[in-house]
Amino acid sequence: MGNHRSLPSATRRLFLQQSMLALAALVAPSQLLAMENAAVNLGPRRLRVLSADEDRILAVVADTLIPQGGAFDTGARDIDLALRIDHYLDPTDNDLLTGLRGALLFVEHKSPELIGAPSPFSALSASERERCLLALKEAGPVAVSVFAALRGLCLFYFYTDEHSWPHIGYDGPLIAQSAPNPKNGG
Repeated sequence: MGNHRSLPSATRRLFLQQSMLALAALVAPSQLLAMENAAVNLGPRRLRVLSADEDRILAVVADTLIPQGGAFDTGARDIDLALRIDHYLDPTDNDLLTGLRGALLFVEHKSPELIGAPSPFSALSASERERCLLALKEAGPVAVSVFAALRGLCLFYFYTDEHSWPHIGYDGPLIAQSAPNPKNGG
């Protein structure tokens, strides 16, 4: 409490870099706030921002964090959470996309090393993937930031889907009407 010394610049820089990675993956694009209804019809499965490999890794991470029949009957796979996240990502937000892509690659290629597994994360069994994610929480600040960012991203977008609402006791918006349109004087 009485320590008023400032941190060395390298420590501050490292802290800021790690914090930005976590925040970049958690920040919801402004278009989410503009949506009048959280349930979005995504239509046919077409990726907007992520590559097929990034989508595959994100889908496996999301399924590990929010499995079908886990805490809720509905899981990440049931609502195609990876595609939902892809459709909300801002393709012009390079910092966010760089952070997300880096986090996905980290989980895919580095997290299995934490449990001594030679395979990429997406090739592991469900229990091994769960062990990997839990190991991230104990593997140092970068790994913790990656885990927190991906968990936050997946949970945030999972709860924006109306199919998840009954499982958390949320009945939906009290008033289901569109916002006034200032162009029409309303």
